[in-house]
Amino acid sequence: MERRELLLQMRKNHTLKGLKPAFVSLKINSGKIYTGGNANFILSLDKNILFFQKISFIFKKLKPKEDFEINAKRFKEYEFSGNSYIRKLTLYDAEGYFLEINFLAGTKDSISTVDNIDRIIKELKQTIGLKEVNYDEYENE
Repeated sequence: MERRELLLQMRKNHTLKGLKPAFVSLKINSGKIYTGGNANFILSLDKNILFFQKISFIFKKLKPKEDFEINAKRFKEYEFSGNSYIRKLTLYDAEGYFLEINFLAGTKDSISTVDNIDRIIKELKQTIGLKEVNYDEYENE
């Protein structure tokens, strides 16, 4: 099933939990916020809650028992990295933990994901005061 079809089906069935859906992948990392294995999700946002709805690798079916959510107020800073095809959004909290969100960019199929992730960050900047990492600030300490 294509990404567009999956989103249309989710909207029709009212199973999409938030707004601004984006296709992302998570993998276990040293940030200690996500401790599951490599997996694909639909990331969305509603009322400062980040929803991660798991999608199976092969058949692109939802796996609701493996969904999770995180209160975005936990995060203080963000950073984008990567190249023109594979990007990473890293969200940092005040205790030094972080969440790495990987997503595709630079393809026709990824345009809405890139746009919606940008919109999610813009909303979090306005609502919770999320700030971009400023490395100059850390060098002066």
